[in-house]
Amino acid sequence: MTALELQDAARKKQLGQYFTGRRVGRLLAALADAGSAKTIIDPMVGSADLLVSCIQVGAANHRLVGLELDPLALAEAKAALEDVPGAELVLGDAFSATLPPEQFDLVITNPPYIRYQSKGEVEGIRIPSGSDVRDGLVRAILSRQGLPTDIQARLLQAAHAYPGTADIAVPAWILSASLVREDGVLAVVAPQAWLSRNYAQPVRELLDEIFDVEFIVEDGDASWFPDAQVRTHLVVARRRALGLRSGSSSVVHARATAQLDTQGDLRGSLRSEAAVAVALGRVTATHSVDVTTGLTAHIERDLVVAAAGQAGNVPMLVAAALGVSTADVATRTLESYGWRVGQGLRTGANDFFYVTIVGGLARPASRWSTKALPIPSECLLPAVRRQSDLGGDLDIATGEPLPSRILYLRGWATAQDKRRMGAAGGGVLALPAAVTRWITEVSQTPFSDKDPTKLFPDLAAVAPNSKVDRSGHPTAFWYQLPELAPRHRPELFLGRVCAGQPTPYANSAGAVVDANFSTLWPTASGALPADALLALLHSSWVWANLEATCTVLGGGALKVEATDLRRLALPDVAAADIERLQVLGRQLLTKRSSEVARAIDDAVALAVSSTGHSAGLRTFAGEAMKRRSRR
Repeated sequence: MTALELQDAARKKQLGQYFTGRRVGRLLAALADAGSAKTIIDPMVGSADLLVSCIQVGAANHRLVGLELDPLALAEAKAALEDVPGAELVLGDAFSATLPPEQFDLVITNPPYIRYQSKGEVEGIRIPSGSDVRDGLVRAILSRQGLPTDIQARLLQAAHAYPGTADIAVPAWILSASLVREDGVLAVVAPQAWLSRNYAQPVRELLDEIFDVEFIVEDGDASWFPDAQVRTHLVVARRRALGLRSGSSSVVHARATAQLDTQGDLRGSLRSEAAVAVALGRVTATHSVDVTTGLTAHIERDLVVAAAGQAGNVPMLVAAALGVSTADVATRTLESYGWRVGQGLRTGANDFFYVTIVGGLARPASRWSTKALPIPSECLLPAVRRQSDLGGDLDIATGEPLPSRILYLRGWATAQDKRRMGAAGGGVLALPAAVTRWITEVSQTPFSDKDPTKLFPDLAAVAPNSKVDRSGHPTAFWYQLPELAPRHRPELFLGRVCAGQPTPYANSAGAVVDANFSTLWPTASGALPADALLALLHSSWVWANLEATCTVLGGGALKVEATDLRRLALPDVAAADIERLQVLGRQLLTKRSSEVARAIDDAVALAVSSTGHSAGLRTFAGEAMKRRSRR
């Protein structure tokens, strides 16, 4: 890649631009039946790939509208549509520009996917702030004269409800939804996480209430957007009246692989993308079937997309493997079992707060000239920092083998800082002079060469460590981590990014666990015993659910976030089954084996049904293995 290409790629990343390309665009346009649409709008048009794709699949384009805040992208769009009569392109962000007053047959878009609302400006382009986006979204909805008042009220509710930390794609979805006429179509390129992340909940609720989702097509092996870190879904939904759902609804859920691409078209062995759309529309099976080369699909009936990301829901493929209906499986969440899920310790400055034990001595990060420090042993807490720290055992029974330590200086201060504390410093111990010199060196060091003005003590996650009392005397300093919470020293944990099968670990030693891991800890006196939960989390049931619901990253790893674990559907286990799982959990800690794994699956299958479905569960374990191999 040339220097100019690298610069362009960096610019697009800052603007959250992952242009669709006409290969993907034609498939989305065909699924959305763009050929029947008389009016089409893309409120984040980019280089007009989606509008051109609509024309290529037969759109009559009586009216074709696009908005774009980036003048360079808009210039590309104008060039692409210069011979198209009736095409209207507007420079400006969709949240502040004057939108056409009418509702559209088709709203098709690939919104920017980045939390950039606070950037202010990128290469002279004014980026709207989070408050600007929300205010503009509310104004836009209020200006929609063609919306029924109940639909307008529901859109306004969503506009006020989404969290300020959300990706800007969330308000972009809501804006796009406001432009669709009744019985019109919304077609969106979305990251896989739209079905699970809490920040997208208002969008999912909106889809459930005023749309019927018709197609969800996932990029099964991340071949559509090689530069993106997460996989992509194409989502097509048709707008209806508020609360009006005509009987049972069916959603075609499809999975595409690279083999769907035939000479630059996503059509497999069929003649066109339109033929792919027709073939998908004919799918009626609730189990996965081949549609064409590189494309499989199944039907999901009465899909409630808002539920994904909330309390446990059994994926249909899991229930089908067990030979039961999703309604027949009694499930519970981790919270109902008395467990909380969170994320491990995020220090904000790992180069300072993590040290390594080498030959019994504390060694700071390599960026410091100091090779070893006389840090008091009580200030060095054993820590699990990376998955490579973990051996073959499933229990951190002692902190001794762990190479990393957290620098935990509560109750200690430099001699100078101890004097500044006045009377409050009476019970504080003074750090050795060598440690004080190192802390001073760190405090004067830029965190990054890219921003030499930002020092370690000024970092957003570090500065709050400093505290003062009412008299203005310091009571805590930047180099002292806050008091550790249960989520930092959990009983169980597992990696947030898993190259293979997600593996839960026990933490008998009470080691500090880094934010690279999702962490679990009990909160109720009658919580499910840790040994039983460890066994349950090692079951094929849990693995199958995670493979079916978690986000697959571009490199093929499975991303298992705390949100995914909170919504994990666990079987409602009876007391006798709990005792059995406890025994199996203790056996796991002693020795992992295929015999113990099968016994866990047998116990879980019996918990699901009195007749047992362990064969089906193991069958789905095989399917989970296939899904893992396809990542």
